[in-house]
Amino acid sequence: MAVFFIVLFIMHILESIVGFGSTSIGIPILALALGTETSVALLSASGLILCLVVAVTQYKKIQRRELLVILAAVIPILPVGYLLFSKLRLMEWALRLIMGSVVTIVAVREIWRRVIHKDTGDPPKWLVYSAFGIGAVLQGMFSMGGALINVYALTRIKDKSSFRATMVMVWLITNTISLMFRIFVLHSYTQTIWINIFYSIPLVFIAFFIGNKLHNKIPNEKFANFVYLVQLVSGLFSITGGILLLI
Repeated sequence: MAVFFIVLFIMHILESIVGFGSTSIGIPILALALGTETSVALLSASGLILCLVVAVTQYKKIQRRELLVILAAVIPILPVGYLLFSKLRLMEWALRLIMGSVVTIVAVREIWRRVIHKDTGDPPKWLVYSAFGIGAVLQGMFSMGGALINVYALTRIKDKSSFRATMVMVWLITNTISLMFRIFVLHSYTQTIWINIFYSIPLVFIAFFIGNKLHNKIPNEKFANFVYLVQLVSGLFSITGGILLLI
């Protein structure tokens, strides 16, 4: 389980910086060693601890209206993700390739537009809402919809600290719902998994301390570029995981 603690520590630093990433990047990496279902169980539950820490310390920066809008759109779609995961779990390699390709294409497009063409406006509405819907389904399936849901959130929340605080609350609520599904329906959690989650708690607090310091160093006008860069890494890791599962 040493690989779990290493991946958790690095990914939680990243999530403390941008408000997502511990599952969307961490799960494809950890799944190579532990398998997908175990990785989802470990990182989604331990990620709730980090989300709670961020939410408690940054609650004044949460944009409540946008939080409610995102939750109202995502929560009703979560059961669709649960159903698809239960039906298509044996086709995970295909799901990861599709998800990774979509995330990568969106991230590359936005990085190209922002960095090369210096266009810092919002993406077209068709892209924003398509990514939002697909992300909601993926959030139910793997707790990995953040990279696509963020495309919508970045058009509504321009301040980096408000973005992080608001999105962390989204993951706290949606992943808690998903955790209940995995505990009581899928029976994914064993005593060993719970013990490792408990041992990870000190690392979560240290990761938040480091990540929060780094978050404060990123200029607000460069924050969206950094988020899309993280999303690009997330997409590439998902594609790699899909290819390895296929092989």
